[in-house]
Amino acid sequence: MLPGCLQQHPLFLNHAFMMFLCIINFDILRNLKESLLVTRLGAEVIPFIKLWVVTPSAFLFVFCYSFLANRLSKQYLFVFTIVPFLVWMPVFSLYLYPNLTELAPSSLCQMMSSYLPGNLILISGLLENWPLTILFACAELWSTGVLCTLFWSTVNDTSTVKSASREYPLLTLVGNSASLLSGPMILLLVHQLTGHNDDGWQISLTYLSIIFVVCGLTIIWLYYHSMKLAPSPSTATSQKKHGNTATRLPLKNSFLYLAKCPYLRNIALIMLGYCIAINMAEVAWKSQLVRVYPTESEYSMLMGQLTFYTGLGCLLMSVITARLIRYGWRVAALGTPLLMACTGIPFFLVVALSNSNWLPEALSAPMLLAGISIGALCNVTSKSAKYTLFDATKEMAFIPLNNEQKLKGKASIELIVSRAGKSSSALVQQLLIVTLGSLTASMHWLASIFMVITIVWLVSVDALSKQYRRYGC
Repeated sequence: MLPGCLQQHPLFLNHAFMMFLCIINFDILRNLKESLLVTRLGAEVIPFIKLWVVTPSAFLFVFCYSFLANRLSKQYLFVFTIVPFLVWMPVFSLYLYPNLTELAPSSLCQMMSSYLPGNLILISGLLENWPLTILFACAELWSTGVLCTLFWSTVNDTSTVKSASREYPLLTLVGNSASLLSGPMILLLVHQLTGHNDDGWQISLTYLSIIFVVCGLTIIWLYYHSMKLAPSPSTATSQKKHGNTATRLPLKNSFLYLAKCPYLRNIALIMLGYCIAINMAEVAWKSQLVRVYPTESEYSMLMGQLTFYTGLGCLLMSVITARLIRYGWRVAALGTPLLMACTGIPFFLVVALSNSNWLPEALSAPMLLAGISIGALCNVTSKSAKYTLFDATKEMAFIPLNNEQKLKGKASIELIVSRAGKSSSALVQQLLIVTLGSLTASMHWLASIFMVITIVWLVSVDALSKQYRRYGC
């Protein structure tokens, strides 16, 4: 028997290429949001922007998504969700970024700075650099709104539990190989242009914006093409099994339904665990990283290298995912939290040691570099596992559900629960910054929260696996 992805290879290849392009755009946005903002304001700004900007943006996004989902066909919903991103990038690169100083409300920011405590002055920095703040929010929304919600909803509509166990590992393998292209592409553009031209950074930003728009338009075309390739018999079968595909559940009721459904609640806890754990480790790592790579070009080139290594990691993790799924959903789902614990805990220990007062000054710098290296390993392995092992098992968990649960439950989990996890961790980080002065001084608290939430994550996986088996999966 051929695998399901080879039996219907045009549709599978269509989905794989869609994911490939989605990840290229995600890598571009992720690189830009950090290179432009973190190098200006420091990693301490990340908790503030995630809580006060990204979280409200996610609520607005899911409200609009739910509103449109009740009134538009899936085809129009897909286009209406992606087009604003494609409009924003050229506007940002060609107009907003070149005029960043002129567009800054300097007088208002100076007035705010005079009233704000020293540890909260970053809020005025976000307002002063508001185009960069919006870019950061767009990057977060592309990840959760387009890649996690739109793309995977499209794939789930044409998959079954049986076919997903065979196809999803290969799909993530092909799709995540995009980082092998986007990483060197970003590195080459930034290195070549910034090294030989005074306006090199602006030119590289324009090129990346053009690539982003072309990829986005191609994604839309591939989506419409996939609708033509999708087998109608499975759609009819799904409708008979789960009822009418139309969903009219209001947004407020969809959250209540999510809270009342134990199955969806456990998926939400798993998502919450990942978001808090990765946010604690990633922000702590970047707070150390910016000390060694302080400029936009240096930081961007390093992130381009890490994007390439993440692509390699995704290839390896895709092979591991396919093997782990053979042993059952539970074994595969436990892989990501265990991997994060094995790399995250050593990172926190080394960084805390490098910043301790009793460490000899001669060893401080080598320990800092060692901590950054271990943090980079944690970041690469965690992201590689997330894009392959974590996403594949999470999406498999959605397949047995009916259409109402899939559409509204998935949108709520991907957009609201993920944002709740990141915003709650951001709030804790803000309190630590205000109380202790910096993220560096808060490492022991961040490490403790990281370990506790990882344990909660493992328990939630075990609980969901029992419910998953009741569906006969």
